[in-house]
Amino acid sequence: MERFAAAPRRKRARYFAGAAMFLLWASPLWSAPPPEETTEAEPLYAAPTRIDRTGRVLAAVEVNGRGPFRFILDTGANRSALAPKTAEALGLTSQTMVPVELHGVTGSAMLPAVEVESLRAGNVEVGRNKLPVLPAEVFAGADGILGVEGLRDARVEVDFVNDRVSISRSNGKRAPSGYLIVPAQVKRGGQLIASARVGGVPVQAIIDTGAERSLGNAALRDALMHRVDREDVTGTTVIGATPDIGTGVSFRAPTIELGEARLVNLAVTFGELHVFEVWGLTDRPALLIGMDLIGTLRQFAVDYRRKEVQLMSFQAQLPVLRRCGPNECQSRIPAEPGT
Repeated sequence: MERFAAAPRRKRARYFAGAAMFLLWASPLWSAPPPEETTEAEPLYAAPTRIDRTGRVLAAVEVNGRGPFRFILDTGANRSALAPKTAEALGLTSQTMVPVELHGVTGSAMLPAVEVESLRAGNVEVGRNKLPVLPAEVFAGADGILGVEGLRDARVEVDFVNDRVSISRSNGKRAPSGYLIVPAQVKRGGQLIASARVGGVPVQAIIDTGAERSLGNAALRDALMHRVDREDVTGTTVIGATPDIGTGVSFRAPTIELGEARLVNLAVTFGELHVFEVWGLTDRPALLIGMDLIGTLRQFAVDYRRKEVQLMSFQAQLPVLRRCGPNECQSRIPAEPGT
């Protein structure tokens, strides 16, 4: 099990990354139950990670004063995006679209984009903006992706127990009791990067609610491989939204120290992935922490004004996080070149 606490077989598998992240959400794991069955309603906004699936976070968003639409919250994306059905509902047709270059986990691609007058989440509003329109299968029913533009002074709170996501202007106050604090820097593209240690190796850790699984760069892989038994290393293929396909290996990382939190037994996929080039994180060890970990928390908050990530687990003294689901790694991080 993955485990948070206050700090004191070798076989081939297919791991999906990039905009393919949300294909899992369209799988039978998320299909509606037969009418004769009685099950709990699926979460609308804060879906936790379970044994058979990885969670995701959605926010209520208004576009051009219309909505609300349900957008996937992605703290690893520096811009927002629309699903084709949302662009059509807003009257943003193909005649108004222009191509833009986007970068994902495994490579880059040219995609159409439309200009919107406004985008509002909670009491945070972004003015005129150009939003790419991604393929429908990326969203699995969601209406768009909410990136980090406009969130520089915001506080985002996610409650997986009560299915609640709120976005508001940060008042700068300290986190309530019960949270583990992770200090972070907000980079030029808006990504959250924290200093951490993996098995004693200093790393840069990116907190990414848009990534289904946790990823490591080649530098971190090389620093840790001598500690891993060959039988515990799994070969991986990383498939993204672009035609580019990446390869890597997966194994359980040594203890991760992240701010006031400590994590053990987290499976990480390592490789020379394009996203680390986009972020300028190829020369030193780096780790992307995805929803396989974040979705097992009780509550999760990002305070951009305080430059903190705040984590609350289910046990105050020795919080335990469950192992995430099937052997498929999916993530998506659209970005513009040079950010």
